[in-house]
Amino acid sequence: MKLEHVLIYGMGLMGGSLSLAIRESFPNAKVTAVVRSLRSKQSILEKKLAETAFTLEDKENIDFGQFDLVVFSTPVASLVSLIPSLPKGNSTIYMDLGSTKQTIVEAVDRHFGEYEHNYISAHPMCGSEQTGPEAAIPGLYRDKLCILTKPKHGSQFAMEFAKKFWETIGSWTISMDAKVHDETLAYVSHLPHVISTILVNVAGKNETTMDQVASITRPITGGGFRDMSRIAGSNAEMWISIFKENKTFLKHSIDDFIEQLTIFRNLFLDETNLDEAKIKSIWDLALKHKETIQKTK
Repeated sequence: MKLEHVLIYGMGLMGGSLSLAIRESFPNAKVTAVVRSLRSKQSILEKKLAETAFTLEDKENIDFGQFDLVVFSTPVASLVSLIPSLPKGNSTIYMDLGSTKQTIVEAVDRHFGEYEHNYISAHPMCGSEQTGPEAAIPGLYRDKLCILTKPKHGSQFAMEFAKKFWETIGSWTISMDAKVHDETLAYVSHLPHVISTILVNVAGKNETTMDQVASITRPITGGGFRDMSRIAGSNAEMWISIFKENKTFLKHSIDDFIEQLTIFRNLFLDETNLDEAKIKSIWDLALKHKETIQKTK
């Protein structure tokens, strides 16, 4: 596939890692970056993540039509404000890395109307608690899922291009409707970040626990707390943006979690008896669901 000129609009962890992946899989491609600050611009050029970099103040001078591929790696709200400025009728492929899809696809549909276009919304299922271009990781996208969502009048050519692009840099792809994507991700991606963050705050509020933690120089936690707390508090700006875009489905997932947590809590109301069979049934069902969701069997 032809890929000579790429624009990555927003080059933090995801955008920077994508640039590294492009350099590995498309060594002749030239990468241009758009970033928020002069500091980020300098860092990107020093790390050779792009041949050319612009700050947001210079973005009016950028001609999207000169690129084979434009990738938006920005918060969804920022992206939605950019979509109305996209030119119509050129051969450029447009993609984003947004973690929610409905508002993006709705903005694309409004902008392009009944005209066929080359915009495909992508969600690579990977990341890190680290942020900024300094956190760019070689191989971040390798062996990871990338969900592709085609707007109503997105071209089949653009969809096939997007699929081949992500598979060339090492990801595997599936197609998913925007609404289905947002509902599913509320449960398997967004809710876990909420639970992880609140779990750490619950432990941090317990005086006995914090007295013990403060009294030693090494972590007192086991693997369970370490694994569940890894993503706690990561990049609040990004997650606030996701929460705003997916409020309804996230609220449903939190309600469902509270319901099941309350059922479990109520098992401890009887001071003399503990329903061991009920607990075992909950554990067994979780194992079954985990095997299905995580494909561990």
